[in-house]
Amino acid sequence: MTTNGEETKADGTEEEPFLESSGGVVYRQKNGQLQVAVVQTQRGAWVLPKGAVESQEDPKQAAIREVLEETGIVAEIEEDLGEIRYEVRPDLWTGFVPKVVHQYLLKAVSGSIRPDPVEHVAARWLDVEAGVRILHHANERTVMLRAEELLLRKRTEDKTT
Repeated sequence: MTTNGEETKADGTEEEPFLESSGGVVYRQKNGQLQVAVVQTQRGAWVLPKGAVESQEDPKQAAIREVLEETGIVAEIEEDLGEIRYEVRPDLWTGFVPKVVHQYLLKAVSGSIRPDPVEHVAARWLDVEAGVRILHHANERTVMLRAEELLLRKRTEDKTT
């Protein structure tokens, strides 16, 4: 994870450094069924693919890169799903640090799903309902539900045009 550095607030004061990651909900259509990609961490938690935004990297580009690194899937961004904000403790000697995770809806273009062996023990495609149930973090479940709503709306619009 990288520190994005300090930012200047509207009142001219400096904001605390924060950690920045990017990723999101990767989906595909298979046999008429909507499926989403999830990865399992070394500690056993199922999560959405995401990772650190590198210095000078755009969060959208980071999301595409991280999805490829963590799942083997080449994907393209379709929608911005917002941000998740929370605090993490990077190590035992550091206090809590703010973290922002940029979340996107990404459509799988190519590739075969597989975990990044350095960070994850498994990666799989699941239907959206199973994906929501399996995700460890409530804030990621909320993002998945937001993505599902967008995809269902899009599917309905496609049928009426």
